[in-house]
Amino acid sequence: MAGNVVNLDAMIPREDMAEVFDTRVGNQERIDIHHLDDNFFGEALRKPDFQRETAHWSPEKVVDLIRSFVDGDLIPAVILWKRAGNVFVIDGAHRLGALIAWVRDDYGDQRKSSEYFGGRIPEEQRRIAEQVRKTVNALIGPYGEFASARKNPQNARPEIQARLANLAVNTIVAQWVPAVDAKAAESSFFKINQAATPIDPTERRILKSRASPNAVAARAIVRGGTGHKYWTKYASDVQAEIEQIAKHVHSALYEPPIGDGPVKTLDLPLAGRGYNALPFVFDLVNWANAVPEPKGQKETDGIDPDVDGSQTIKFLKAVKRAIDLLTGNAPMSLGLHPAVYCYTRGGEFQPAALLAVAEFISALEKKGQLKTFAAVRRALEDFLIQHKDFITLTIKKTGAGKRSQPRIVRYVQFVAERLAEGLSDGQIVSALEGDDEFSYLQGASAPSIRLSEAPTGAHGKAMGKSTKSASFLNAALQSPVRCALCGGLIHKNSIQIDHVKRKEDGGGGDMKNAQVVHPFCNSTLKN
Repeated sequence: MAGNVVNLDAMIPREDMAEVFDTRVGNQERIDIHHLDDNFFGEALRKPDFQRETAHWSPEKVVDLIRSFVDGDLIPAVILWKRAGNVFVIDGAHRLGALIAWVRDDYGDQRKSSEYFGGRIPEEQRRIAEQVRKTVNALIGPYGEFASARKNPQNARPEIQARLANLAVNTIVAQWVPAVDAKAAESSFFKINQAATPIDPTERRILKSRASPNAVAARAIVRGGTGHKYWTKYASDVQAEIEQIAKHVHSALYEPPIGDGPVKTLDLPLAGRGYNALPFVFDLVNWANAVPEPKGQKETDGIDPDVDGSQTIKFLKAVKRAIDLLTGNAPMSLGLHPAVYCYTRGGEFQPAALLAVAEFISALEKKGQLKTFAAVRRALEDFLIQHKDFITLTIKKTGAGKRSQPRIVRYVQFVAERLAEGLSDGQIVSALEGDDEFSYLQGASAPSIRLSEAPTGAHGKAMGKSTKSASFLNAALQSPVRCALCGGLIHKNSIQIDHVKRKEDGGGGDMKNAQVVHPFCNSTLKN
């Protein structure tokens, strides 16, 4: 999913569809703004649980839809399915969601959204919502002003009065799906949406496997246990445990939150921006639980639906354990610094790098070699910082996403093993360039990232975001805070203060006897 999109998912809640439906064959109606302003109709709208999140439109597209409706421009029909007291949106959730957001003045950051997401609204979501609000208010006007103008038109601004007449008669055509069973309705959804705006393959896989434990776990993690709760059919204690673990993993991945501008701090989140990160989190869940990729033409994982939540909890615990190895303050945590392992020289998060490092560390743990890793950790991290471009070039060579993950794992293993043998930085670079698998790294030992630049005039160019980020990271990584025991970089999320001389050996509690260490080093290397 793209990052710079408006989250309208709270505007129309999601619900499972039952088998009994009203018959509405070949009917066609029109929806005007008063329908969406009416609590009865607005509260009756639902999205089927196989609908993807209403979070795929850019701010510009949301503003353009609202403006088109107000100005009377053509808007494609929405497709609905009526069941007793609810109206399910089969196609058109973004269109209706954008208009409802205008009516409620909630573009992902106000009351309805806050309730839906349990008060956990990412800063990026708030920023984008405010951007849309300011643009809508400047170009169109807030809906509340139109509502007031209906009652007192003489007090309205001229531009509101001019559009008020249009708004009173403008409608969206609603077409009703014939009465069919739930399986046929779901099939119709995928055909409609694949023809119009193709669904990302990973997202399609999630939707198709939505009742499976990996899909439920991924959705729970990505929103920290909030949003639409696909686990409400489970017992209350199971729901509570799912939400507790999901919140923990979400925090470990995405806190502290990263800003929208250039990187100006080493306190980076392990997994970049958490906004619309469902495909990555799904990959993480599948990796942690050894779920294979579907073979051939299959679109599902072949995992049975989780009927009681026990499998979802099992999947979540596997992810938690894998992430707790990388970050946090659990005794087992290595506290890997994201700036070293998961970000480019220009400050961009690399999902494949995080998954590869997680696999590398997991393999070391299974072999009982984490102490061996600690022994070469400082030298390994210095190498990874100096040769940031090697992972970037590996991803370019092998392809983005999971395709590059095995090669990155082998690259980190290669370097760590040569360091353990006592090879120098230059010798390792030569060994990489002479290896058939890594020969594409020849001549790439010097920094060579392409930093963005924007022309500003005849006398020079402005520095882009990646240039500024690279400049800060380069300076900050020259003298970072390091673990007193292994020499590796210390991250904000994994700081422990240790006694240089043990308390049992008479060590005092003064600053002179304190040192900054990783949790793993504190609990293991000193024992």
